[in-house]
Amino acid sequence: MRIITNKSDLLECINIVQKSVPSKTTLPILEGILFQAKNGKLTLISTDLEMGIETTLDVDVIEQGKTVISAKLIGEIVRKLPDSDVEIETKDNFVYIKSENSQAKVLSLSAEEFPELPNVGREQGISLTNSTFKEMIKQTIFAVSNDEIRPILTGVLMEVDGSTVTMVALDGFRMAVRVASALNDQNFKAVIPGKTLLEISKILDESEDPVNIFISRNQILFHIGNTTVVSRLLEGEFINYKQLLPTEYKTKITINKNNFMNACDRAALFARESNNSIKLEIYEDTMSIKSNSEHGDVHEEISISKTGEDIEIAFNPRYLMDALKVINNDEITVEFTTSVSPSIIKPLKDQEFLYLVLPVRRR
Repeated sequence: MRIITNKSDLLECINIVQKSVPSKTTLPILEGILFQAKNGKLTLISTDLEMGIETTLDVDVIEQGKTVISAKLIGEIVRKLPDSDVEIETKDNFVYIKSENSQAKVLSLSAEEFPELPNVGREQGISLTNSTFKEMIKQTIFAVSNDEIRPILTGVLMEVDGSTVTMVALDGFRMAVRVASALNDQNFKAVIPGKTLLEISKILDESEDPVNIFISRNQILFHIGNTTVVSRLLEGEFINYKQLLPTEYKTKITINKNNFMNACDRAALFARESNNSIKLEIYEDTMSIKSNSEHGDVHEEISISKTGEDIEIAFNPRYLMDALKVINNDEITVEFTTSVSPSIIKPLKDQEFLYLVLPVRRR
């Protein structure tokens, strides 16, 4: 194999495929990136056997071929090369990487030992824009569970019902739901590992270019420009999230999101010593936010618009702020039922996002 390309394009592709190189593995071949040069294109592939990434760039192919190079070494070498053209050539069991007056020699691994990525059929799928899919991930991924005892909750449910796509994440304490429209006439659902979506969000941009998503029985494929990501799906039945949503409320407030978030942030300073919670007291047109400890206390007051009953309720402030950070609207509504029932946070003029959060019982 012998190819010539420019440093910036090559480094960008290496950075993309490094996202699925395992940090620890008993299979040394997985620590590498497969380089395949053919027909004027260089294809880079990596996998940790749970997720695989393939990306392609146009290069000058002088001699076609393929090899596997240590992901860590090739990334560091290319990153530190001059901003110029890069030549990669294989000879015997080594890869030579040259740029201007710099040259590095790296031991290569057998391309024949590198596992193939799973083949995902294209019969069932949807298409979303980069910007929409990126925002859907952002508004749900933070609520994914880290508890491996219930592995199904370490993923995000994608539920497709005709032209409506819903993504749901929950961890037992809060739940985030994001809805979007897509060109589609099929119905299916899948639970995508949170790790996969986190890495995909780093590849997506803010453009209106399409992301084509295809699903098979236990695999899902994301086609993003010149990059393809394949991931296994989580097995099991996701919780019926619709049953968790309250059907009525006794108190509803409208409040400025940033004022609420900043007040929660300040009150959180003393929350650790009060059962890791802050207390909301809602009376008339004012909401008081309080927290206290042996070192001091915080008392915030925010103007609100309220319908329904007065209420006192406590929350983990991080669970509130996580949701408020991903809401794009300035005004939000919060619906309360009782001091021990889940509450709902929604943007005032946008029905695409909904957040459910459980209160905390204060001592």
